[in-house]
Amino acid sequence: MRPIDLDPGEALLHDGDPGRRAVVLPGVAYFSQAPLLWFAREAAQARGWSVLELTERAPRDEDPFAWMRDRARRAVDAAEADTVAVIGKSLASAAAPLVADRGLPAVWLTPLLNRPEVARALEAATAPVLLVGSPADPTWGGGTAPERLEVLELEGLDHSLQVQGDPLASLEVLRGVTERVGQFLGRLV
Repeated sequence: MRPIDLDPGEALLHDGDPGRRAVVLPGVAYFSQAPLLWFAREAAQARGWSVLELTERAPRDEDPFAWMRDRARRAVDAAEADTVAVIGKSLASAAAPLVADRGLPAVWLTPLLNRPEVARALEAATAPVLLVGSPADPTWGGGTAPERLEVLELEGLDHSLQVQGDPLASLEVLRGVTERVGQFLGRLV
């Protein structure tokens, strides 16, 4: 693992196949070291992918959506691989237009389906896309997922895909999401 300067921005590059690189993008308050993204990275690495992990989060004094779009562009540009896939949590889905325009496959964990620009970008995606969320999450349940995309919808979970008050049930959800992310990445090559 080594640091990567995105100028501006900070990322870590986890070694693996240099021809396959996953770009991991955080949420607004959900760091790349939080469980969903940590284990998505682990799933990618277990399948041999190298991973470029955006390690910072949006500053309080900047528009988080503009910040994410900028950092996502920088991270995707720095990926420099034959196959690039994006794994993003929540706010990261602000980069869905960029990802769709570049024809990149993506895993969106709790994407902001209630934002029209995100929904339009997901509808326009030509590469494989996996959406993971819960109808109990207002950012998911308030929008619609395009039917042609792969969707893992989990009932009764919060925006972190956790079962409130039941950590063991939350671990089972995390296990299932991690397994699905690994399967999705395995089908890309």
